[in-house]
Order: sequence, then structure tokens, then C-alpha cells
Amino acid sequence: MTKGRFMTRKRIRATVAPVVAAAVLAVSLGAVSPAAAAPSGYLALGDSYAAGQDIDGHKGTDAGCLQSSVNYPSQVATNLGLTLTDNTCSGAVLGDVFATSTAGRPAQAGAPGNSVGTITLTMGANDLGLSAIASSCIASSASGPLTSGEPSCAARYSAGGENNLASRLATTVLPHLTSTLTQLRSTYPSARILVVGYLPLTPDAAHTPAGGCFSRLALNGTSFPFVTTDLEWLNSVQRAMDAQYELAAEASGAQYLSLMTAAADHTACSASNTPYINPLTITGFSPDASALHPNSSGLKFLGQAVTSALNTQQAFGGVRGQLIPQGGDEYELQILVPGATLSSTPTVTAWKNESYLAHVQGEFGWYLGVRAANGYRVYSQTITMSQGDVVELKTADGSRQVLSALPTSFRGVTGQVVHISGNTYELQIWVPVNTLETTPDISARINGDYAASIVGQSAYYLQVRGGGGYRVYTQLVTLQATDTVTLTVTGTNEQQRLS
Repeated sequence: MTKGRFMTRKRIRATVAPVVAAAVLAVSLGAVSPAAAAPSGYLALGDSYAAGQDIDGHKGTDAGCLQSSVNYPSQVATNLGLTLTDNTCSGAVLGDVFATSTAGRPAQAGAPGNSVGTITLTMGANDLGLSAIASSCIASSASGPLTSGEPSCAARYSAGGENNLASRLATTVLPHLTSTLTQLRSTYPSARILVVGYLPLTPDAAHTPAGGCFSRLALNGTSFPFVTTDLEWLNSVQRAMDAQYELAAEASGAQYLSLMTAAADHTACSASNTPYINPLTITGFSPDASALHPNSSGLKFLGQAVTSALNTQQAFGGVRGQLIPQGGDEYELQILVPGATLSSTPTVTAWKNESYLAHVQGEFGWYLGVRAANGYRVYSQTITMSQGDVVELKTADGSRQVLSALPTSFRGVTGQVVHISGNTYELQIWVPVNTLETTPDISARINGDYAASIVGQSAYYLQVRGGGGYRVYTQLVTLQATDTVTLTVTGTNEQQRLS
């Protein structure tokens, strides 16, 4: 991909870390040793959505957990070369993470703390009772009523004018999720923790086919027996859960991966004809285990999405850089280090035209000031900049981030392109949470052709995850060596060229 040529310093006006500054003058760059590598152990926690419900083959010694041989933990472990401990289990609830389950299974988070470098968790739907809710919403026609007599599922769960599901989510599920994530962070202080959201079961109004998708409940067959107006309502329940999960993850220093936008047109009632979710399937008189769960395409999508989310942090340990305009020819070089992973952060060095500028090693910054912001430590240096220079961050394994100067009109929004494998990259747009209300409309383009956009707080053709005070909007893209990727502010046409 085309290198971005941007500006950097003619002179440095930087705060030098005390004590270590003199030492750095006597140390060659080659003597800067990287921080100890994080453990390669990967602990997968979760319920049936993570386990995979035996789709495309069974694995594991506990047949009752219905672990699929191609569930997303298996795919992620293969893609990233991690040593997997897959403790996901169908029917699991949040209480099963640190305690013996009601079925007598040991706690899912039983691995030694120093053996785990990566954790994924998909759980909470059973605590909310999402499967039972869907089952109770079966209707006799597209306009209702339900087989139980209520006019709709929305009416059933809004008795007395109160949204009973919202109340259950706020009073039961979220406190348990928050305490679980806090305990995970304490037990595995060096691990990256990624909370993986759920695929949408039903579409929102914008993605519901014009003719609806109702089909009557059938024995020994598939069906989609839901009131048409309940599709949007059930989707809104999941969106509320998704938003609250993101906040809980951010509060605990974890990362969150939302799938609601990326899979919006891939529900069991999909206008795209490529569903990621199975419809309701009845064999005999019982629903199949895979009913309203990810199908083969859904599992593949989950594997790619989770791999992409974790791969972003793989080489840099979540560290990212940016250049913020200060006025005139002055810019602030920033190296943002997640506070929750300081002990496992690799040594990251900043360069200008292959000349050393500064570096971060563990908790210390050389030739850098430091401050705290939104879950990050921000290491910074004020520099002046000229056209044609290249500023980049490097790790000991040769991984690079080429930084672009951020136009003022972007208001803190930055972008980058992260290599996944082959010609596959992840386009990322980082939006500070505290400026969501004032974020300008931004479009991403590849060789000038539209790829995605953010308009207000809505994203188009992008999925979203949270962490460290940012919303990170992402899209997998295929790029060739000569391609150019840019972000453009609507109205001003100011651009960031991404590398």
C-alpha cells in the first residue's frame, strides 16, 4: 500500500522523563530491549454463541457444551497462533465464569493467571433469558396475536407501561457483567480482554424485507413465526444490551466488539439472502440446538471479526500513535498506551525519516511527557513539522505504524489501516467518546471510491467496538500495493491519508 508522506520536526521542544534522560544519551537504540512478551495462552469464555452449538463438527470432552470445531475461539487461535483453552459451554451464565455451574462444571476462568495473554467473553444472553424471550414471542400470524394470546411480544414484556427487559438488564445482567470483568482484570492483569457482542437475531426496520418474513411454526421444518412489528422491538432489546455492554467493558479496561451494525443485514430474516443466524427449526416436537444460533457463515464471520479485533493489538499491544495540530507548524506527537496493559506493552519507538525521536518502554517514556486520559497513558512530544517527512512507530519485531498529521477539522478523529493477512487489512476510524456530539461527518475512500462513513453517531458499512475512551469503527478491506486510503471531512474536504 502506498506510504503516506507527512510532516515532522525541524526542532524539538519536549519534556524529558526525569532520571532516565541522561541514560538514554549513552544507550544506542539497539540496546533498547522490548518488554517481556505477553503469554500466548488464550482463554475463551462464553455460552452457546461462543461454543458454536456443534455446527460443522464437535470438539471437546464435554459433549453437553456443544463446542463446534470451527467456533470463533478455534478460528482465532489458529489465525493468531495462540494456545487455546476453550471453556465455552452452551447454556452458560455469568456466574459460571468464577464458580461451579449448576450442572457441576468447573469455573470457566480456572487457568493460572500468568498463563493467559488473551481472553474473549461472550455471555449474558442466558442471564437475560433471551432464548426464552424469543420462544415466548411465537405468533400465529405476521400481525399477531402471540400463541399465548398477547397482541405482540412488545406488549407482553411492557406490562404496566414498564419495559421489563430493560429493568432486568439494568438490575441483574449489567451488575453481574461488571463484577465479572473486574474480577477477570484482577485475576489476569496482563491479559487483553475482549468482550464479544451477539449477532442480531432479528432485523431492525431498515433491514426488514418489504414483504416481511413471517412463516408459520412447523413441525419437522424451519419457520420464522414472529409478529412483524416485534422484529424491530427484539432488535432494540439487543441494541440496548449491546450499548450497555460496551460501557461495562470500557469501565473495566476491556475492549468491546459490537456486531450489530456489521451483521445488520444477516439476521435469520435477511434481505441479503446471506443469513448468519439459523431460523427456528423443529425436529419432532423440539427445537434444534442450532435454532436462532449462528450458522456456518455466522461462525466464519465471528472468527474473522474477533481475529481482526485482536490482531489490531497483537504487535503493538494496543499502543497507537497520532499527530495532533497545535497551531502553525507545531504538532504534538502522541503515543497512546492502554493503562490496563502497561506491564505487557512492547517497547515502541518513534522515528522521523529513520532517525530516532523517542520511545516508550514499560511505564517509562524517553524524551516524552506523560499524562492520563480516558484509560490511556498519553506520552507526548511537541514538534514542528515540514512537508515530505515520515513519522512512524516501530516495535522490535518490525511492525510499523506510519502516522499522518491530523487536520484540525477532524476534532480528534484518527484513522489507520492494520494488516491482517495477505491483501486483507482492517480500516479503522478512531472517534473519542467525549467528542461524539461534535464529531464531523467523515467518509472513508479507497482510490477515491466510497467505502464507509460516519454521520453523527451512526456508522455505515462499519462495525464498532469500544475501549480506552474511543469508539473504533472498522471494516475489512482488500488492498493492493498501490492503493490509497483516505478519510475526508464532509464540507471541508480535508483529508487524512492512512497507512
